[in-house]
Amino acid sequence: MIRVVLLCLAATGAAAQERAMTPDAFLDLVEGQTATFMLGESDALVGVERFIDRERSVWTRSDGSCALGEISVRDTKVCFVYDDDPGTNHCWQPFELAGRTYVRSTLNGEIQRLAAMEKRRLECVGEPLS
Repeated sequence: MIRVVLLCLAATGAAAQERAMTPDAFLDLVEGQTATFMLGESDALVGVERFIDRERSVWTRSDGSCALGEISVRDTKVCFVYDDDPGTNHCWQPFELAGRTYVRSTLNGEIQRLAAMEKRRLECVGEPLS
C-alpha cells in the first residue's frame, strides 16, 4: 500500500512540474527548423519534421517515408493533416518539463520529446524548397 501511495505521489509531482506551452510558442520555437522527435524519454526515433513555416511541414517517419503536412492551431493544440492521410487531424498539446519540450497526442496520449533542432532540408520527393 505504501508503495502505491509513493508511486502516486511521484506521478503527481511529475505532472505538477509540467508547464503548458501555447501552440504559438511551440510554432515560434520550431518555425524554419528541422526537429527530431523521440518517443518519450527513450532513444526511439519517431521521426523528423521540417517546419517550413507556420502552416506547412514535411514529416519523415523513422522508416524514411515522407508526408507533406498542413498545420493549424486549435485552442491549446497544434494540429497536422498529412497528404497521405487526408481527413485525419493529428493534434498535439505542447508542454515543457525539466527544461525540455514535449508534445502529447490528443488521439492516444503518446508523448514525444523534441530531441534536436537544426536548419536543414530533408531528402523527400516533392519537398517544397520554401
